Amino acid sequence: MPTTTVRPGVVYPRAHWYFALAIVVTWVGFSTTYFTRLKDNDIFHHIHGASAGLWMTLLIIQPILYQRGRLRLHRRLGKWASIVLVPLLVLGGIKMIHTMVRNADHYPPGVAYQLAWLDCCMLLTFLLFFGLAIFYGRNLHYHARYMACTVLVLLPPALTRACFFVPWIRSFARALNVSFIIIELVLLLLMLDDRRYGGVKRPYVVAFFVFAAVHLSGDFAGQWSWWRGVMG
Repeated sequence: MPTTTVRPGVVYPRAHWYFALAIVVTWVGFSTTYFTRLKDNDIFHHIHGASAGLWMTLLIIQPILYQRGRLRLHRRLGKWASIVLVPLLVLGGIKMIHTMVRNADHYPPGVAYQLAWLDCCMLLTFLLFFGLAIFYGRNLHYHARYMACTVLVLLPPALTRACFFVPWIRSFARALNVSFIIIELVLLLLMLDDRRYGGVKRPYVVAFFVFAAVHLSGDFAGQWSWWRGVMG
């Protein structure tokens, strides 16, 4: 019979609470731009939002299943998420990018192309971390960390919006930079936590440099003529 208590020696026994916090951040960030305007958004926005929310919810459930020894159900849910949620997230993200570029005139100069660059990078980063999590499926420490990083990929849009609740953050550029700095600080804290328990693991190092590269390039992407050409 499956146990109903957390098994000793599990990785991140409180992981589900951190993923739940990510959902709360998402709710707060999108509270005024999405949740209060549900009727104003099209079906593609709803699918994209629902798939991202379901992915975060899945990552709340999966650690609990692992902790309680429900490994068969853990793998089954992971398999179906790979088949259903991952394609929905990617296709929804592509649709959002297309919509932004098509309506570039409604944004401040260069911002639509900047956001398109960041979203493209984040989609590729999500696929990278997800792919590495699957590749290292038998390496618990790598698998768990790369899966955790997929949630961090989804957070910058919500964090950017949530930053506007802070009085001294008045501009989009500042909010965007602060959102990436928060993610980078979280990764540094996770690396410090790793160091306390036997050494820093590769996933968080990879994630930190990927986020830093996207962050730095994002401040200039809106002015790149070659990128504007790619986006048409």
